[in-house]
Amino acid sequence: WLKAKWLQVPECHSVIWSLCALPEVSFSEDLLPNRPSSLSMAEMSIDNFNVLCGKAEGRDKLARLFQYSARAFVGLASLAAPKAGSKLSLLEGHARTAMVQLAGARRTHRWCKELPVIQSLPKSLSIKDPVDRVLDLLQKASLATFMIVDHIGHMKQWKILPGGKRAGAGTIQLGLKFFCFSNFVGALSQMKKFLVLAGSADRRREELACLKTAFKHMLLVLQTAHLSLLCPSHDALVGFAGMITSFMDVKAQWPAAKPVAAAVVPKALAMEVAPPEADEKAKPKSA
Repeated sequence: WLKAKWLQVPECHSVIWSLCALPEVSFSEDLLPNRPSSLSMAEMSIDNFNVLCGKAEGRDKLARLFQYSARAFVGLASLAAPKAGSKLSLLEGHARTAMVQLAGARRTHRWCKELPVIQSLPKSLSIKDPVDRVLDLLQKASLATFMIVDHIGHMKQWKILPGGKRAGAGTIQLGLKFFCFSNFVGALSQMKKFLVLAGSADRRREELACLKTAFKHMLLVLQTAHLSLLCPSHDALVGFAGMITSFMDVKAQWPAAKPVAAAVVPKALAMEVAPPEADEKAKPKSA
């Protein structure tokens, strides 16, 4: 009866976990609800969506999600080989327009994002492990180079700078090669950390985080290798890979759930969860 009462009242869950922190109190496993986590995402709501859109990085990752969704649609439509003038061909054109325009908008808001990366380079020199130091320096230096070259390509597209041998698109593709290399080095760095942590039972969460980050870097390598024409694959494959990495980025920008504070059982709630036998004993006996 108590189990049913505890697990049916959400307000009691934080009380149970607060009581579990006391050495003189213990609960059996079947009485314990799911432990609240301060690292979990907040609920899906308009308010939390507004918080996401209130951050520049959140808007960028959300636009990236739609950009690569459009690329995935373009890739799938190309497999169907639609006839000119058909409805699918019209939708493919709209998706391609959205993809290009979103990419240009995101490129505009990428200005000055290389400054924090450049500022963090001296910290990389203080890393004790020489292998980690080299990997971190290569990853950050190539990332900053990508952003700077991307700015140059952007100004060539605006015809502020002369095109020369490399027009705007060619310069942007050159920058994406540096971004591809940066993500490749990032994947190597995360796998090295995973191998160091492997076998540590108390650091399982860190191992999973390294694998997750390495997986994201490898998907980015696939995307940038295609976009830079270093190793072209297919728009459908790259689109779905981009949707996965974009969702991971949006999830990271989504507001975190507020940590559950220790609660006190209200008097009325304490009376509610009292067992029936206690109620019977509390009644005065009739004369």
